[in-house]
Amino acid sequence: MNLENEFLQKSELIKKSNINISNEIKLNLYKYYKQAVIGDCNVKSPNFLEYEQKMKWTAWNHIKGTDKNKAMNEYISIVNEILIT
Repeated sequence: MNLENEFLQKSELIKKSNINISNEIKLNLYKYYKQAVIGDCNVKSPNFLEYEQKMKWTAWNHIKGTDKNKAMNEYISIVNEILIT
């Protein structure tokens, strides 16, 4: 299975799971997913009053420059850890 197919499979698995995931892990999944699919953060920073959106933006923007394949591998690793525990 190639990396992109595995990434897509894992993203579907985690979306369909009923596993309780901490906000920190959700942010990590979010940032690596966005980096893998879109690349560097391409949206304006939200207002500080939009707390959840600001946290997501900050997490994604923090990994600016991360290669698509590295982002997919990080995402897959996180999902694998979640599914094992």
